[in-house]
Amino acid sequence: MQRGASLAKRLVGSEASMYDLMGYSQVVHRLMQHITQVARTDFTVIIQGETGTGKELVARCIHQQSPRASGAFVAVDCGAIPDNLAESELFGYMKGAFTGAACKKAGYFELAQSGTLFLDEITNLSPTIQMKLLRSIQEHHIVPLGSETCLQTNIRLIAATNVSLEEEVQAGRFRADLFHRLNEFTVLLHPLRARREDILFLAERFRREVATELGKESHGFTPEAQAYLLMYDWPGNVRELRNAVRRAVLLSHRVIDCKHLRQTLTPPAVTLRVAENTILPPLPPLPHGQGLHELVRDMAEQLEKTLIQQMLRETHGNKRLAAQRLQIGYKTLFRKLQAYNIQ
Repeated sequence: MQRGASLAKRLVGSEASMYDLMGYSQVVHRLMQHITQVARTDFTVIIQGETGTGKELVARCIHQQSPRASGAFVAVDCGAIPDNLAESELFGYMKGAFTGAACKKAGYFELAQSGTLFLDEITNLSPTIQMKLLRSIQEHHIVPLGSETCLQTNIRLIAATNVSLEEEVQAGRFRADLFHRLNEFTVLLHPLRARREDILFLAERFRREVATELGKESHGFTPEAQAYLLMYDWPGNVRELRNAVRRAVLLSHRVIDCKHLRQTLTPPAVTLRVAENTILPPLPPLPHGQGLHELVRDMAEQLEKTLIQQMLRETHGNKRLAAQRLQIGYKTLFRKLQAYNIQ
């Protein structure tokens, strides 16, 4: 397991720590409301989101806030299991069930007894295994390979995918009956580019973590680097952001600049030409009574306002062209103009 996953496993026990791990945007706030609502139940959950959005993190949070928190949380990467081993890995096998089965082995269903079984990237399971999975869920029992005895199961199932299960069903790659059995509750994870107000908060947290890990002096990001972070689309989402910040801290001396980020990231589609007096000043001391996430949120809003104003100047007030260059919808730009009172 990667160090980031281990960190998440240690910190995911409370709602407050989930905010620290994901951010404080309204998107994350709504996500936490959904998690809290479904965690109290025994509903089967589908978590849908792009790679790097934190699907296992959310699954662990649901488990930790559920009545099954004292039980095991068993995470399975379905994409890492070869088709010919999937049945034995999921349901276990008896001694002598096949060549090489020298002793009995419990499968993931049995290991998750009284707890939560998390099936990540469930669309990688073959149609045959999908059928057996459906039967096990419906009948609440499994039959290990080489056994004629059913084992009763008492688990909570959470499945995750980085594609649309509805589209996979329509394309005939995923069983419709299994989808409907799993889809008691769906949690949608937004990509990082859809919650940009979390970017600077997360980048700052990652910077402090790696600076402590390396024992290196690091005083933050230059305003230009902050703008770069906000304008980049982060196709790898939070995982990509974390790796980028880790490399930048390693490459930088005290302060992270754009050059430390550009070495490993594709330049944003928008070319930033920001004068020194139009960007944010260096990070001020934390005001009394204002925490880090509030300060980062306020700075992100001010920086977003500044970038919109600059783009409007460059397009001579052409809002449609400005929205196109900023890669946001015209209605989105219009709402931001109203919110920031930009004439």
